[in-house]
Amino acid sequence: MTDALHGLLTILDLLGLLMLGLYFLQMLLAATLPRPRRLHAPDEALNFTFVVPALNEEAVIEATVRNLREVAPDARIAVIDDGSDDRTAQIVERLAAGDARVTLLRRHFPEARQGKGRAMNWAVSQVLRNLRAAGANLEKEVFVVIDADGRVTPGLLPEARRVMAHGDVVAAQARVRIRQSPGQLSLKTAVGRMLEQQQDMEFFITRHIQLMRSWWHSAALCGNGQFMRASYVASMFGAGQTPWPDVLLEDFGSAVEARLVSPRHRLVFLEEAVTQQGLPDLRRFSRQRARWTQGTMQCLPYLAQLWSRPVPILARLDLSYFILSPWLSGIIVLSFLTQPLRWALGTQGLVLDAQVSAVITVINVMIQLQWVARYRRENSLSLGRTAFTLASLPVYGFALFLSLPMAYKHYFTGRLTWDKSQRHAEPGERSGQPAELLTVGSD
Repeated sequence: MTDALHGLLTILDLLGLLMLGLYFLQMLLAATLPRPRRLHAPDEALNFTFVVPALNEEAVIEATVRNLREVAPDARIAVIDDGSDDRTAQIVERLAAGDARVTLLRRHFPEARQGKGRAMNWAVSQVLRNLRAAGANLEKEVFVVIDADGRVTPGLLPEARRVMAHGDVVAAQARVRIRQSPGQLSLKTAVGRMLEQQQDMEFFITRHIQLMRSWWHSAALCGNGQFMRASYVASMFGAGQTPWPDVLLEDFGSAVEARLVSPRHRLVFLEEAVTQQGLPDLRRFSRQRARWTQGTMQCLPYLAQLWSRPVPILARLDLSYFILSPWLSGIIVLSFLTQPLRWALGTQGLVLDAQVSAVITVINVMIQLQWVARYRRENSLSLGRTAFTLASLPVYGFALFLSLPMAYKHYFTGRLTWDKSQRHAEPGERSGQPAELLTVGSD
């Protein structure tokens, strides 16, 4: 019995080391690969339709619509009211009464509140019908998914015109930045501000990973700031498929679907940003990440398709690693949970030399420190803000640790509730001006 347990623990620890090695490799490539620059002459014929899913968003929806209209005066704006209980629909109706290019698309029960993917598929099919009726060239029409608290920076659409000028680019993802909650930092708000700080740094690291993925045209789609060519969306509906699959991580699923449809399809990353509110609450943040993780776990069936269809090898490896990451991360959690058993039975799995363990620890610490250093340089952080960022790393790590068992529980019990983010009104919103970012500065 003890020998069998020792063997199982050894396998568990070896798999943990494998995951750690893959993580180190991903971070090394993301930090060292140069930026791919594949910009073309801008396609001025492209027309953009912003699609804004909204559920009880009366605090932010007007400022969002006004921001989109300011940044893109000629764009269409379609707000999907997914069965709101508040004044979301009335606010959009008022805006639409004064702007013919603003449309309210209302979902009613029992169809409402069935998940963001279903709402997106339904709404975009309505917009496509209207585009066809107007004789639009779908090759020149682009859908842009924006969260109800999203704010588009002025340079985003010009960059999208240059990137999507290439006909094989069917989708693109904008960089995401986190805006700071209003009010002063205090002991009461410290944990929330730490989480906001780490969310912005997380998207900063994601930006480098996305630039790495751009080398093999497989940038992940992240919902907010997601561009998708209308002709591709129409072709998916025509083939009896939905562009946004019915999983909790419908944005990532839509990226995998696009890669599976054709090896020529390109998914690219845009450096210009969409900003959004952070989650300054430990419980809600952990629940959100649990939903993201559960959504990735639901994408496991894509793994067989990735290895049976003509997907470029680097894209195949990258997407496979992402799909498997929740399962690999579970190995780390299981390793922690078996420590009392190991102690009680006096057995261990893989016992590493003290020097090897020290090297692994140093590498991991250096990875975190170099990201903080890069983040500080990009955003011109003060020493105080840098110290605050370093101090918030354990809070962020603890929140992620809490989210993983929750995701496993929800996945294996079949709980599919989509936990909605709670948003708040921000200073300056009536004028359509976005609130201040956590940090200021750019490359």
